[in-house]
Amino acid sequence: MHPSKLLWQEHFGRFDYPDGVMAVPEPVRGTAFFPGGYGLIVDNGALPAFPHGGTMIVGHDFHSEAGYRESVARGHENPNLPTWRNLRSVLKQAGISTETCFFTNFFVGLRKGTATTGPFPGAKSHSFVAHCREFLLRQLEVQQPALILTLGIQTPYYLAPLSPQLADWGERRGLKHLDASGPVKLDVHFPAIPSCSAAVVALTHPCLRHASVRHRSYDGLTGAAAELRMLEVAIESVRR
Repeated sequence: MHPSKLLWQEHFGRFDYPDGVMAVPEPVRGTAFFPGGYGLIVDNGALPAFPHGGTMIVGHDFHSEAGYRESVARGHENPNLPTWRNLRSVLKQAGISTETCFFTNFFVGLRKGTATTGPFPGAKSHSFVAHCREFLLRQLEVQQPALILTLGIQTPYYLAPLSPQLADWGERRGLKHLDASGPVKLDVHFPAIPSCSAAVVALTHPCLRHASVRHRSYDGLTGAAAELRMLEVAIESVRR
């Protein structure tokens, strides 16, 4: 079975969803972040080869129930939304092919209703957060990514317990904290998956990129140049 389909089937019906969160009824067939879809760039209707050893891109949560249903009807997520448009641009500048990426989210499920902003309802449930973290480990086990890119200020916080090398990301949230504690972590090991090690980079969420990226600083650079340098350092480390 294709790894993306396997992961989707493993996630489906596995969780007890807290108030405000619902299961994804079926995967979007075209290009869409997991678990709303299969997490791959789908251009011809058939799933491409799974990017083993490639890049894992981890967002916060997929979408609202209403937004998901629009994507199902369309057959794919809207490529003109800021998340996809800005993310593709950043990846292109860094020389990362979208075909080598698995696009996923920390939280599984959908926000009930139409709201897409604010705290994810499931974040209030410690058991649900633990389940999501466990399932992300399963995704890491399957993909064995060489590079992991987190999107936004929330995702690094939730990933922090997965590795001692990410622990300081869990102390507080915010771009200033990430930049101060090191937004690029090299040769990160995950005790639960001894076979997996990766360079991990905390990026601005592409949906809010133009408002937020100006606050980034790294290696003597600021703004978009700083984030591009973060990616360059991480990519160089995995190519050695």
